Amino acid sequence: MKRTVEVAARRPRKGAPKPRSELGALLKDWRASRGKSQLALSFDAEVSPRHLAFIESGRTEPSQDMVLRLAEALGLGLRERNALLVAAGYAPEFGESDWNSEEMRELRQAAALILGAHEPHPALALDAASTVLDANAGALAMMGLGRDALGRTNLMDLVFAPGRVRSAIGNWQDIAGYLLGRLKENARLRGPGSEVANVLARVLTYPDARELPARLPGRSAGVLVPLTFMVDGVATQWFTTVTTFGAPLHALAEEVTIEQFYPR
Repeated sequence: MKRTVEVAARRPRKGAPKPRSELGALLKDWRASRGKSQLALSFDAEVSPRHLAFIESGRTEPSQDMVLRLAEALGLGLRERNALLVAAGYAPEFGESDWNSEEMRELRQAAALILGAHEPHPALALDAASTVLDANAGALAMMGLGRDALGRTNLMDLVFAPGRVRSAIGNWQDIAGYLLGRLKENARLRGPGSEVANVLARVLTYPDARELPARLPGRSAGVLVPLTFMVDGVATQWFTTVTTFGAPLHALAEEVTIEQFYPR
């Protein structure tokens, strides 16, 4: 049985802004998006409902450890945990530097090894919002891109916007329906102010996207949604796997995925 504790509040660092309204509003928004009541969140975070109510109303300023405990109970990503800490008047706990920073050098090298080892089949590295961070030669050829497009091209735009890639997908409704469902779930997890939510809003403006059922079932039974891609008028079929990096202590490192294509 879970132990319920009431942790004494600790004041944020000197000079920090009062966190009351911002932190309380964020906690309420995240509880609503997760479908949790105050009672459910207090149980999951092992804190009394009274203490949680005081935090949300601004009557108590929580310690840094308490903020992180609530973030863990809400299932927030590292970037969202940073935002909650800042709202409470604390410094961010996890790095948020961009893909090309020195801090991400080892991750870039690891991704490049995976992408290169997968040649000649396509493989690409994506961030949480589906920006193409890196890609091997097979993936660049499939997307019709040069390396100068890396970091400036979004995979969802390629799939949903009228153009070369969308036209080449033989089973576009199946693939787009699956990706739309994945994008909606990621937007729910990351929150309405995230870049993922911005990408979702943009995708829904493309032709046929808003009417498309998310996770549209394929026409044939199976546990995978295969991709049919036309190459020089010839239909090729692929399935994909997604790789993530373990034990991340950096927001972007947690979000990066490697998508690898295998011939079917």
